[in-house]
Amino acid sequence: MRPSAHLERRRARGPLAVTHDDHDTLLEAPQSRFFEAWARLVLRARWPLLLLTVAITGWLGHQAATKLVIDTTAEGFLGSGHPATLALDELQNDFGSDSLIIVLAEGEVFSLPFLEKLRKFHRELAEIDVALTGKKPVAPGRAPRRQGARAQVVAAAADAGAGFGDDFGDDFGDDFGDDFGSEEEGWGQEQGGSVIDQVVSLINVRQTRWHDGGLQVGGLLDEWPSAEALPALKERVLADRSLVGQVIGPGAHHTALIVRTQRMAETDRNKVFDAVAAISERYQGEDFRLRVGGPAALDASMHRIIMSDFQRLLALGLLLIVIILIALFRHPIGVIGPVLVVVQAAIWTLGLMAVSGHPMTMISNILPLFLICVGMGDSVHIQSVYRDSRRRGLDNHEAIVAAVAATGMPVLFTTMTTALGLLSFRFATLGAIADMGSFGAFGVSAALLLSLVLLPIVLSFNRKSLLGLREHEREHVSDRLDRILDFSNRLSRDRIIDGKPDTSPRRRGMAVGIALVLTALSLSSLLGVFHDPLAWIPGRYPIKEAFTQLDEHVGGTASIALLIDPKGGSLVDRDLMLGLAALETHVHRYRDPVSGDAIVGNSTGVLDVVRESHRALRGGAPEQYKVPDSARGVTDMFTLFENSGPDELKRLATVDMARGLMTLRVKWLDAGSYGPLTEHVRRGVEAHISKLADVIFTGAVFTQFSVMSHLLADLIRSFGVALVVITVVMVLLLRELKLGLIAMVPNLMPIICVMGFMGAAGIAVDGANLMLASIAIGVAVDDTIHFLHQFRSHYRHHGRVESAIEHAFDHTGRAIITTSIILVGGFIVFVTSEMANIRDFGLLISLAIVLALVINLLFCPVLLRTFYRDFAVREPGA
Repeated sequence: MRPSAHLERRRARGPLAVTHDDHDTLLEAPQSRFFEAWARLVLRARWPLLLLTVAITGWLGHQAATKLVIDTTAEGFLGSGHPATLALDELQNDFGSDSLIIVLAEGEVFSLPFLEKLRKFHRELAEIDVALTGKKPVAPGRAPRRQGARAQVVAAAADAGAGFGDDFGDDFGDDFGDDFGSEEEGWGQEQGGSVIDQVVSLINVRQTRWHDGGLQVGGLLDEWPSAEALPALKERVLADRSLVGQVIGPGAHHTALIVRTQRMAETDRNKVFDAVAAISERYQGEDFRLRVGGPAALDASMHRIIMSDFQRLLALGLLLIVIILIALFRHPIGVIGPVLVVVQAAIWTLGLMAVSGHPMTMISNILPLFLICVGMGDSVHIQSVYRDSRRRGLDNHEAIVAAVAATGMPVLFTTMTTALGLLSFRFATLGAIADMGSFGAFGVSAALLLSLVLLPIVLSFNRKSLLGLREHEREHVSDRLDRILDFSNRLSRDRIIDGKPDTSPRRRGMAVGIALVLTALSLSSLLGVFHDPLAWIPGRYPIKEAFTQLDEHVGGTASIALLIDPKGGSLVDRDLMLGLAALETHVHRYRDPVSGDAIVGNSTGVLDVVRESHRALRGGAPEQYKVPDSARGVTDMFTLFENSGPDELKRLATVDMARGLMTLRVKWLDAGSYGPLTEHVRRGVEAHISKLADVIFTGAVFTQFSVMSHLLADLIRSFGVALVVITVVMVLLLRELKLGLIAMVPNLMPIICVMGFMGAAGIAVDGANLMLASIAIGVAVDDTIHFLHQFRSHYRHHGRVESAIEHAFDHTGRAIITTSIILVGGFIVFVTSEMANIRDFGLLISLAIVLALVINLLFCPVLLRTFYRDFAVREPGA
């Protein structure tokens, strides 16, 4: 194919002219007086400014290294002010931490060797102690309940009516009035001496018995069984529905140890998990196979993977970007400046997060590498113009001034749009997403500031280098890029036939038609929503098998907690207990709508206190595991249990009996699959206890479901805000409504196409790729700004569409390709992550950038040639 006249003309100027700026075109580039003055000021004060940036970086780096924390929990995803997080705080304030490590032990459970080993293992777990780095405080919104027990419970006893029976004697109610919930006993004020709040297993799981004329609340194996007693013990345990699915599997080959920690920081919980894992490893054997799971174990595993990914991806991304910079600029100065800019921007951002008390979450862990990729664009643009200015013969000082003056406004505009795209996340309801927007916007702004301060200072130490422009290489490299750019320009340009332009719109119409078809196909793909942290973890990690085995054999690994607030002020209410029993039956009838499997494995709560006590009083008969027949009977059951097991009662009810707890152990599913279960439970609450009590849903399942339920709405809200705001800003920056609207078309198309690809490939919206659209439009619009800024400047002065488009290609074509290569090179590193959601994000954002590059180079000229016409420029004074 014969080269175009444009390409031949550029080659004819000689090898020195085959770059994106020659002397003539540079003179036409718009210069900013403000940024020219800024550059001169920076160069005059380079040493004080250099010391200032080093000091700021050192201080913020120290803050990041010593104070920044990692939070991989679901409540960290939601944010501290979210209603689901506040409900979780209430649960933890009143009933202790819900952060559980569940160890599954497999073997011949009802054999003396197994039970002996289980007892030693249980004891060693209970004695775990680690040095705490900081204890999580009680949430400010609610204090644990401690007051008013006596008055409320005595009133309940007085209203109860007839006594339970002759078993207690006439004075039982009086004793109850004196003793129940007594503050002198310090119920609810006991202090633990270990980081472990409780370990529950077959060894000590609660058993309520009638012994020596009184109710006794103790552990299952307080009296160690003989070999002859084991068959009867096995039969009794498997017949107890409160134990099956809690600490024992129905086949009697699996038993669970539930480790509950004190309320503490996530880093401390991770230490406890490491200790549990280490002890489990020592006890591991063929006849005693152990698997460690549970929500706290999942959080710890994710924390470890995120930290490993964070360090490895950051190093790999930096290495790849350094290699690209070496290939582009072929000199240490050309590499050092941009790298220092983006690394310091990342340090400033992490330091600000640490100072402000915001943790790094499952979302913001991508922030440092994201800033390195995105922030590099400003430095590359400035440094490229600097290099060409040096080639033209300007001395080092003037070349720096010329580069900053020529690129200052465009890089300011691009940073503004990127920051606005990120700030749109502030409209998300998920705290982690909103924080990502705030600190991401700060980071790209810091990268801009450092590009305009630190980069000129670094370049000022250059004396002779042209940053890789060597005469014997220049022609070959430029010729290759010229052909790409020339092809992009010619694709929609009018053909010359017999010396006259052929204005047939066939090729432009074809381009528009292809774009419309791709857009329609993409819009027809349906996006799903999926949130399952366990699914993000590679299959080789033991945590995945542990969750599978726990779900299959022992009740499940997740939980729904219901906080029961009686409308009458007290849990000592027979009608409420009957309602809770009906609710429990309703909940256990639930089946997964897809698989048909039972999801709820076990339920525990304040209702058990009444039923266990009644069964014990009636000789332990299984059919007596029920609510007593009278209101007085319910009152008496609470009294008996409180006198015998206050430590057990405080885990199920507050000391004033104004709040109770019901916990449902369920299998682990993706968050969306809990929607029907949650709705089923809500219907049961409405049907059975809504007139008697208010119910607050919380726990791991509800928290995960809260995250999932906001994902799609947050995607639509944040992207909608970003689209509107960036469109308005584009119109204002380009100072023309038509050009501003044209600018948005090639930037919406890549996002629509990527969303279509997600739908076709079955990639659902999750917490990571939720940010894709807003980030992509903020990043992709940068190329359009540079291109249209040059087009508008030339078109306004010369009035010719073709020469303005050619001018835009000359000035921005290589820079657009270069920055896109750097962005893809940085983001593609995410596909090596161990976390599946981060891999998807890396793939999708890289695809969006490539599509944005192609559409900007091919489709943007089509729009300009379609909607703009030549006009005669009025000469000055005419």
